[in-house]
Amino acid sequence: MYPSASNLLPPNHSGVGAARSGNLTFMVGGVEDEFAAAQELLGCMGSHVVYCGAVGTGQAAKICNNMLLGISMIGTAEAMNLGIRLGLDPKLLAKILNMSSGRCWSSDSYNPVPGVMDGVPSANNYQGGFGTTLMAKDLGLAQDSATNTKSPIFLGSQAHQIYRMMCAKGYSKKDFSSVFQFLREEETF
Repeated sequence: MYPSASNLLPPNHSGVGAARSGNLTFMVGGVEDEFAAAQELLGCMGSHVVYCGAVGTGQAAKICNNMLLGISMIGTAEAMNLGIRLGLDPKLLAKILNMSSGRCWSSDSYNPVPGVMDGVPSANNYQGGFGTTLMAKDLGLAQDSATNTKSPIFLGSQAHQIYRMMCAKGYSKKDFSSVFQFLREEETF
């Protein structure tokens, strides 16, 4: 049995804080009987323990989750940046997005714009959280998996390139939500 603890779920389910509070999410692949035997122990460390199937499926679920998160964070950062450039107050724009069809975890729980939310890396110069290097690694795993299964991941591939570029330009130790800052620095007009 191979559990894969998710690093990137809502604040009560992610990272060091979630580990301390016992709110991690575990995506587990392996023999179902072994999962059943370990489920209680994993439940002491995490609030969500999900059996995904055969060995490797827990990792597959985590790769898919993190690919979607990387893509949605870039989309949120781009939308917020455009709105600010169009003259919208970032807190107002976030409020509108979060009550509309653009709502996602990246906008309502982990907004990448400094000053919009407290308690997230963007409020702390993008320190803490899930590093850009780790996001680039996970998107690389998604890219490899897509190649092996002949699955098109156009946005996942583009997101991988963006996070790799960020690492090359000094963002490797910052939280992956620093993509907003990266976009602001890349503006050419």
